[in-house]
Amino acid sequence: MLKGIDVSSHQKAMDMSTYPCDFVICEATEGTGYVNPFCDIHYQQAKSSGKLLGVYHYARPDAGNSPEAEADYFLRNITGYIGEAILALDLECTGWQKY
Repeated sequence: MLKGIDVSSHQKAMDMSTYPCDFVICEATEGTGYVNPFCDIHYQQAKSSGKLLGVYHYARPDAGNSPEAEADYFLRNITGYIGEAILALDLECTGWQKY
């Protein structure tokens, strides 16, 4: 069994290279206007320590954004991770039922 964590800007002081886990999934973006300023720091720490990698988008349908706009925003901001990290979606609220 693999052990992993997800990190966001709330864990800005954590050093991923010292955390006892097999994988790290970093919050990269949120909605259509936020890029996590600690994403690449956490990502590079995890990468240099040989951990499996992922990046995720925290969706904000409650802000009135369409799924397409959020997906486009995420993809524009994570191009350097594509092909190296698993891409994930964090959807914790309702609002896109009509799609």
